[in-house]
Amino acid sequence: MRAAAVTEPGRLRALGAVLVALLLAFGALTAWQAAERADSAHSVIHGSQPLSANAALIYRSLADANTTAAAGFLAGGEETPEVRERYEKRIGDAARQITKAAAAGERSPEARQRLAELNRRLSVYTGLVETARANNRQELPVGGAYLRHADRLMHEELLPAASALYAAESEQFRRDQRDAHAFPWAALALGVAAVLALLAAQRRHYLRTNRVFNRGLLAATTVAVLLLLWTAGGHLLARHHLDRAERDAARSLQTLNAALVSALQARGDEAMAMVTRGSRDNYEKTYQRQMRRLAGADPQAAEGGLLARAVEQAEDGKGRRLAGAARRDAATWHEQHATVRRLEGSGKYAEAVAMVIGPRDSTGETFDRIDAGLRQAINHEQRQFTAAAERAHRALAPLAAGAAALSLLGAAGAVLGIGRRLAEYR
Repeated sequence: MRAAAVTEPGRLRALGAVLVALLLAFGALTAWQAAERADSAHSVIHGSQPLSANAALIYRSLADANTTAAAGFLAGGEETPEVRERYEKRIGDAARQITKAAAAGERSPEARQRLAELNRRLSVYTGLVETARANNRQELPVGGAYLRHADRLMHEELLPAASALYAAESEQFRRDQRDAHAFPWAALALGVAAVLALLAAQRRHYLRTNRVFNRGLLAATTVAVLLLLWTAGGHLLARHHLDRAERDAARSLQTLNAALVSALQARGDEAMAMVTRGSRDNYEKTYQRQMRRLAGADPQAAEGGLLARAVEQAEDGKGRRLAGAARRDAATWHEQHATVRRLEGSGKYAEAVAMVIGPRDSTGETFDRIDAGLRQAINHEQRQFTAAAERAHRALAPLAAGAAALSLLGAAGAVLGIGRRLAEYR
């Protein structure tokens, strides 16, 4: 065997074994890394990002239900069917999303704990709201106390639990993004080594035979170069689409979700300030804080705040138009709220309530426009994100099978090329 290794046929066989091993290892490693990244991109599209979006929807639905309950309470016995239906729809949305999230496979301990807490406390909250409504219809003052208790439960337990759930799901989403974004350095390094080995083998062939090309080795080199370029190009293209999804749509989604939550909480604080006139200053302070977060220190200036950031982050004209309209409506709301304060301060409580919950030219009407516009913007950016992430997945999905096929083809070329040289010694 040792003697065979020092002969030219023995050296050719050893060279062929090395080339085949390099090509097969290159293909196997590329297929494995590409499959991992494609799976991560698939998880982003169909797993962690939808779960993160569902967690955000749970938070928004709870905040909206609480806001609607306060607005309905202000109307007393004249609560409209539309307000009642909206409250029930938001509670139903939250309950369905909690159930859906709990059934969605493996979860982190943090997520499971928060879902259990939400499931347990939501029924307590709805019971308090119904008791408040029943007392309010009978014009019993204790109804306000029950509503304050429900509002406190929402802000101290339900919303923090929903926020923690959103944070846990968002962290998993970011992990999947990082995994899908990772570059296959090991596969590329092995691919470069395989190409260099093939080039060295062809140079050796030329020096020993004075023939420029060995068709088998040339075919193997071409296949290896193609796979190397496909691996690098496919991952660069996928990273481009993932970067776009993160830079444009994902960040915009986070901002829009935060803006809608601030609008919902500001609306709830505004209504609760009217319900609990003795404690209105506390609710007024939180209203002003949420409004500053939403629209900046001076909403009329249209500078600062989440809505201004949403305009800047919007990926296209439609997103900018929707966020811009919400920003203008926030400025209108700020003006209307100042009018509410003046009316209440001058003893015109009934007129102030009408300005808050009335069907026309009220803060409620303006808030509804903001709410509808932001929900449209969120749905639009969600579609943009999904489209970009799907393009990333399509760039990676065929690479695993392609790498396996090309590496086998390259190995066959190397075997044929070396075999042709060995035939010359028979």
